[in-house]
Amino acid sequence: MWQSTILISKQFNKDNVLKKGLERIEGLYFAEGEEEGYISYDVAAKEYDKDACEKAVRELIADIILNNIKLQYILSSLGKRAIDTSLCTLISSMLYYDNKKEEEFVKRQISNLKNYCVDGIVSFRLRELSSEWKELGTIILNTLGKGFGEKEIYSLALYMLGERKDTSLFIADSREILITNVSQGGLVKVPEIYSEKIHNIINAIVKYGASEVVIERGNADKELLNALRNIVDVKIL
Repeated sequence: MWQSTILISKQFNKDNVLKKGLERIEGLYFAEGEEEGYISYDVAAKEYDKDACEKAVRELIADIILNNIKLQYILSSLGKRAIDTSLCTLISSMLYYDNKKEEEFVKRQISNLKNYCVDGIVSFRLRELSSEWKELGTIILNTLGKGFGEKEIYSLALYMLGERKDTSLFIADSREILITNVSQGGLVKVPEIYSEKIHNIINAIVKYGASEVVIERGNADKELLNALRNIVDVKIL
């Protein structure tokens, strides 16, 4: 039987993101505990599920670090500035810039661990990376200080995104955030890292490098349509 322990601060576990992820891993058993601002999860899997479960747990931790926690570091440099759709697009473009290399690095750092202290991983094993994430927030803040308007911010986000794949995504439901990949098939995994659903949709479009978004008429409000039209080709059915 495989057993492990995951420790994460409440700060990094907003909206119970870790628990929600653990609940989706088939064959995994876990018990939750709490002490002094931290949440702990004792996880276990039977012998025939252990390899798949251990891999899924590591992938979940990497996803939380590269999505939720990285975003927190970026936002920490922005103070209490309100996030609108254009700023969300710019932040998301920074969030996933050079993401493949970061993903490989993060996974290497946790590949041989038997237990996982998420805060410790970020503060020590990823300290140089986390410093760079804060710097991204400072860059965004300095950019906004130049008085750029919505169009300029979208343009900068598109520049950061660079060349995108010929990928078409279909927003089947914007209220429950159900997005499918028309080009490759299957549902798109949408990281729910922002408090607003519309921002999570924009973030998903950015993360998966979509070049086209298909949406049913009446399935998106004007704010979402305006944002999407600034970053991708939009087709309305």
